[in-house]
Amino acid sequence: MDARAEPSAMRFADLPGWADDDHAAALAAFSRSCTRIARLDAAAPLDAKTGTSSIYGRAADWQPACAAALQPIAPGSARGFFEHWFQPVRLPAARGLFTGYYEPEMRGALTRHGPYQTPVLAPPPGFAMRAGGAGFPTRGEIEDGALDHGSLALVWLESPVDAFFLHVQGSGRVRLENGETVRLAFAAKSGHEYTSIGKVLIDRGAIPREDVSMQTIRAWIDANPAAGREVMRQNDSYIFFRILRNVDPELGPPGAEQVNLTPRRSLAIDRDHHPLGALFWLTTRHPALDGSSEIPFAHLVVAQDTGSAIKGVQRGDIFFGTGAEAGEIAGLMKAEGLLVALLPKSIAAR
Repeated sequence: MDARAEPSAMRFADLPGWADDDHAAALAAFSRSCTRIARLDAAAPLDAKTGTSSIYGRAADWQPACAAALQPIAPGSARGFFEHWFQPVRLPAARGLFTGYYEPEMRGALTRHGPYQTPVLAPPPGFAMRAGGAGFPTRGEIEDGALDHGSLALVWLESPVDAFFLHVQGSGRVRLENGETVRLAFAAKSGHEYTSIGKVLIDRGAIPREDVSMQTIRAWIDANPAAGREVMRQNDSYIFFRILRNVDPELGPPGAEQVNLTPRRSLAIDRDHHPLGALFWLTTRHPALDGSSEIPFAHLVVAQDTGSAIKGVQRGDIFFGTGAEAGEIAGLMKAEGLLVALLPKSIAAR
């Protein structure tokens, strides 16, 4: 974030709901980030993309807390751990927008046959992302064969709509015909600008702005397959994946930090403003499973992922987990909220 900004210290008592959170769950998620932070050079920034000009200091500021986090800590002592090592700091930005994402589950095959006709591709050999996707095929061109599907396909899905939303979410689980489950994890992106097809449908008058959600977008595409295919191709951005076998069902997919995500504890952030591994107190609301009401969300979360649509200091995407129920909540999640940073006391004192 802007080095000229002036954050201000807060007390833990100022954080709504702090005493009621499950701090042990937050500590488990933070410990995963600490496995990366502990390996950094002490003089390095917490995240090379964010750099050292932010308020988040250097790895050396975080490593003592991480060393402690990687030691056995009784669940009842987790709150005390955070209060001992960290200081809440108000960020100099107004409340922002918070959305949700999840890990979808799909059916697929390792070879192309029958209903399995939509490929999920690995990056081409020697691939390097170019600014703005210059000279690289668009989504539509790739779908039309600009890249060799036969040599690059990791799996073949039965639904092109599943494939599109896999690209939006950035990871997924695929149940193969033999019963094996494999995970598809983000590997690279084409570099073309991400276009929200929700906005495309709003602009065309297909779905009212107030009704747009993952569920309504998917329902419209299912009801209008030819037009839906054309709308999906308006998003030139294309995601490439890598395949992971022996999936642990208890762990989420790896995020941009290359640690497994934790439902309701992992947050995708804008790395131009916040580093991977940073801690935040997030207050917002999320929809109930049936969409009939909203539930307060006040949790300690860890920046462990990023996304093309996540832009700004007070902007985040909450990982809600794997499968249909997580998808229902994530697809409806769109609420105002507030991030408060938790900084190591050595930084806050400066």
